[in-house]
Amino acid sequence: MRKLTLSMSLIVALAMTTGCSHRRQEVDARLSGAEDMATAARVHADESLVKANQALQAALAAKKSADDANQRAQLMLKKAGRAN
Repeated sequence: MRKLTLSMSLIVALAMTTGCSHRRQEVDARLSGAEDMATAARVHADESLVKANQALQAALAAKKSADDANQRAQLMLKKAGRAN
């Protein structure tokens, strides 16, 4: 009788451990998936930042070019006014 009780206890303990192990694997898989998604999001954000900085530099260069063109136009208007 004692051996039967001990065997049943061992079987129940193993059955409970097997269920916990499966859930642990599921949790680990979900955490791994979440970490992978976070890493991909971080990479995407870094790429977006690089592109935004490139766009900012292009906009600043275009503004400088436009400012220079306006200065040249103002100078030409002044010269044209003196010529008349």
